[in-house]
Amino acid sequence: MKVAIDYRTALVNREGIGRATRELVRALQHIEDPPELRLFGWTLAKSEVEREELGLGTRTKLSRLRFPSRWIPRACALLGRGADDLVGGAEVFHHTQTHVLPVRRAIETAIVFDCIWARPGAGLTDEAAEKMGAGIRAQVARARRILAPSAFVADDIAITLGVERSRIDVALLGCDHVLRGGAPAPSPIAGPYALTVSRIDTRKNHTRMLRAFEAAVRAGAPHRWVVAGPRGAGAEEFEEALATSAVRERVVRLDFVPESELRALYAGAGAFLFASLDEGFGLPPLEAAALGVPVVASSAGSLPEVMADGALLPDPRDEQALARAFTTVLTDREFAADLAQRGRARAAELSWANCARATTAHWRRARVDEGVS
Repeated sequence: MKVAIDYRTALVNREGIGRATRELVRALQHIEDPPELRLFGWTLAKSEVEREELGLGTRTKLSRLRFPSRWIPRACALLGRGADDLVGGAEVFHHTQTHVLPVRRAIETAIVFDCIWARPGAGLTDEAAEKMGAGIRAQVARARRILAPSAFVADDIAITLGVERSRIDVALLGCDHVLRGGAPAPSPIAGPYALTVSRIDTRKNHTRMLRAFEAAVRAGAPHRWVVAGPRGAGAEEFEEALATSAVRERVVRLDFVPESELRALYAGAGAFLFASLDEGFGLPPLEAAALGVPVVASSAGSLPEVMADGALLPDPRDEQALARAFTTVLTDREFAADLAQRGRARAAELSWANCARATTAHWRRARVDEGVS
C-alpha cells in the first residue's frame, strides 16, 4: 500500500502535531508489512529538524520544496495535479493539519486531534477558532475516514461535527520517544522539584495549580515548582497570581525548553503536575510517566482514557481536590513510588509502533470503504 502523508508540520514544528507526525512516520517504517511512504514537505518555512533526526529510511521518500503553502492550491490547479501527484502518486493521502492540500486521485483520510477550538476557553481568538473549525470541517468533508488520537476525541468529533461514529477510527499516540537515547542527563534543576510542561494559557489551569502548590507547601512539601512553557492566551492571570503568592520564590519559570534538555528536566522531577481543563490527548504527562515520574493530571478531556490508573485524576476545577492530590504525591513517598510504577506500566502500553499499526488499519478500512481490495 502506497501512502502519502502531509509532512509539513513534522519539519517545522517540534511539538504537538509535528511531534506526532514525525514519530508516526518513524514507527511506520518498522512495523510488519509497512506501507510505502511518500511525504509531502512543501513549505516556505525553514526546517527546524535535521534530516538525520527524522529517521527516514531508504524506502521512504520525502518531497521537499521551499514553496509557500498558500500557493499550493493555485499551483496544483494550474498544473492539473494534486499533492498526491507531486509526491509520485499514492493510493491513500493522509491529511495531518487544517491547511488541507488538494488531492486528485488518492483516497483521502485525515486525523483530527481535538475539537477544543469549538468550546469556550480554548485560548483562541474568535477569528482563529473560526479558521481552525473551517479547516477541520474541510478535512472531514473530504476524508473517506477520520482518525482520532483517543476515543474521547472520536466521540467529540461525532457530536461536534455531526460525523457518523462508524467513520472514525482511533489510534492512541505513543510516548516511547522519550526513552530513545539511553539514560537522561542530570537535571539542570537542583533539589526536589515538581514540574509542569505546557503553554501558559487559561485552558492549562496554572492559577489553580499554583493554589494547590501553595497548599502542598503549607503541608510541608520541600519542593520547588518548575513551570516550563511559553506564554499563551490568558497568561496574565497566572503571572498576576504568582506575583503576590507566598510561594513565588519557590516557582521557577522557564520558557520553551529544547528537546535535548527536556528529558533531563522530566527525569529529575519528583512529580509532574498537569491539571488541564481540556485535552485531546495530553502527551506531557504520559512522557513524564514513561520516565518514572509520578503524575497528577486531571479528570478532564481525554486524560482519564490516556493515563488510566497511571496518574491521579482530580477534578481540575476543584482547588481542594487538586490540593489534596498535589500534597499527597509531594509528601507521601510510598504512595508516589507506587503511582510512578503504575504510570510507567501505563506508558509502556502506548507505543508509536502500536499507533502505527492502528493507523495502517485505518488506511486499509478507507480502501475497503472505497471499494478497493
